[in-house]
Amino acid sequence: MAMAAERRKVADMFNFFRGERTRVQLALITVQLGYGVYYVLTKAAMSGGVNRFVFAVYRDAIALCLLGPLAFFSERNLRTPLTIPICLFILALGFMGIFLQQTLFLAGLAYTNTAFAAAMQNAIPVFTFMIAVVCKFELIRLSKPDGMAKVVGICSAVVGAFTMCLYKGPTLFGTDSSAEQEQAAEVVAETGADNWLASTLLSYGVDYWQMGALCLVANCLCMGIYTNLQIPALKRFPAPVSLSASSIFVGAMFLLITGLSSVSQASDWVLHSPGTIVSVVYAGAVASGLNFSLQTWANQRGGPVLVAAYIPLQTVFSAFLGVVILDDPLYLGSVIGAVLILIGLYLVIWGQRLQRLAKERDCLVMPFQGVEDDVKVPLLQNQEDESTYGTIRR
Repeated sequence: MAMAAERRKVADMFNFFRGERTRVQLALITVQLGYGVYYVLTKAAMSGGVNRFVFAVYRDAIALCLLGPLAFFSERNLRTPLTIPICLFILALGFMGIFLQQTLFLAGLAYTNTAFAAAMQNAIPVFTFMIAVVCKFELIRLSKPDGMAKVVGICSAVVGAFTMCLYKGPTLFGTDSSAEQEQAAEVVAETGADNWLASTLLSYGVDYWQMGALCLVANCLCMGIYTNLQIPALKRFPAPVSLSASSIFVGAMFLLITGLSSVSQASDWVLHSPGTIVSVVYAGAVASGLNFSLQTWANQRGGPVLVAAYIPLQTVFSAFLGVVILDDPLYLGSVIGAVLILIGLYLVIWGQRLQRLAKERDCLVMPFQGVEDDVKVPLLQNQEDESTYGTIRR
């Protein structure tokens, strides 16, 4: 009897993991854990002196090696001929979503730390929705509860982002190594193509931490623009993997040109340490390849709301790994800002859910709109019916 009970427990456990919803949730947890490890490895590589443009070029090259063949063989029947509007969309997606987004993110990560960078990424869905409202892809019904929730959510996320930019606060966890972080930020600023911008901001009293925070906010806005640009692009070119691969290729070309113009020594393009090689391979294979595939699969089966709901796990994994592995400090300002961003994120998700439920309710009511009026009219009454045989009185 005991053996039979144990077998039933094992069978129930396997049946639990066979469920599609469970597999979707495990995939999303894996994606966020993958991003958490990516932040830590990338931060370590940046601190080791790797040029961020070199890092990004190698990362995109590995991602292209994975996504290129997948797009070529799986979307042969989906690709449409390349027209001038489609090429312009691919150019804009590559410049905004790959080149600018990766450049700003790597700069922000180098100037701050892993927990801060991961916490700021929670603002991407909110900024995406805000840009969608401006572009009229989404509507806000201010007179309805869902509209009010979205407005409050957007305001909360924006306030949280600026709180993280302007207020650092005392250290809650980890070791406060501000002097070492300042030195590392100076190295990153000197080796980047935007050292003139860094020196200009420093002359106005903006420190490296605030500079990194502004870079991360701009990175979130770039991702919001990139996501919204995909909507009209996919209508003209309905092959998502091919569109992503093409955008990565264009962005990699921009990064390569910028890297060649900013990296003076050829030895900087050689990855010497094994840790740096592991970071680059992981960034291309996992952060761009595996995570992209898992997130797309989960989005098809669970929907965008479920995918967005798991994004805050990035912050948890990154903060834990950053404190344990890199001894990164966690500041009060980062916690306050992250909480406000999370409140904003879930208010926007809740508003989206309320709007979807309202639409479903309206669809159910619409077929029966005329029933009440028809019932009010008596079925038997004196009326004249015109027919081909004359007037018939009842």
